[in-house]
Amino acid sequence: MIKNRNIQILFQTIFCTLGVVGIMASLGQFTAKFNADFYVYYTNLSNYICIGFMFVSLFFTMRKANKKEDGPVTFAPAFKFVCMIMIMVTFFVYNILLAKDYGVVDYFTSINNIILHITLPIMFVLDWVLFYEHGKTRWFYPLFSLIMPLVYVAFILIRGAIVNHATTLVYPYFFLNLDELGWGGLLKWLAILIVAFVILGYVIYLLDHITTIKQKRKARNN
Repeated sequence: MIKNRNIQILFQTIFCTLGVVGIMASLGQFTAKFNADFYVYYTNLSNYICIGFMFVSLFFTMRKANKKEDGPVTFAPAFKFVCMIMIMVTFFVYNILLAKDYGVVDYFTSINNIILHITLPIMFVLDWVLFYEHGKTRWFYPLFSLIMPLVYVAFILIRGAIVNHATTLVYPYFFLNLDELGWGGLLKWLAILIVAFVILGYVIYLLDHITTIKQKRKARNN
């Protein structure tokens, strides 16, 4: 764990700077074509939340630096954990299920892909690994990580029932396409993704407590 505030500020500033560029890319600023559907993509929304979180975290990190205080980042650890699971799912789902629709050249020359689907997810996790105190996560944090994706699914389905299907992008991802999958297929995919969220959350939870677990075992053996 790195407690130096200057290093924390540098890392978080780089993240926020790239975040602004990523938001601009998601809006179509680098393709000269405004993306009017930017708000329906989970990959975009999850990044927006993490970028906003990092801006606030940077503010508090700078305040502590002004007070000449070094130490771990302590800003909203529970919400940080939830956001981290959310952005990790963005990373894995996009690169495993969705990126196959793009050619190699298109994928690696897209600012949007490079920043929002690779760089920022990795950096957000690294921020937690490098700067947060570990062994403090609670057992229910992984369950909290389900709230935002479920709200997103509800938003997409409610929106899908309202908008004109002939002229509007309704379902941004194949696994949410109620028209093609039906309720049975959609609920199947939803169950798969919920299980993935929970498993990923508890894997991170166990990794976070691995030192504590080892210490307890050592104490018992002694």
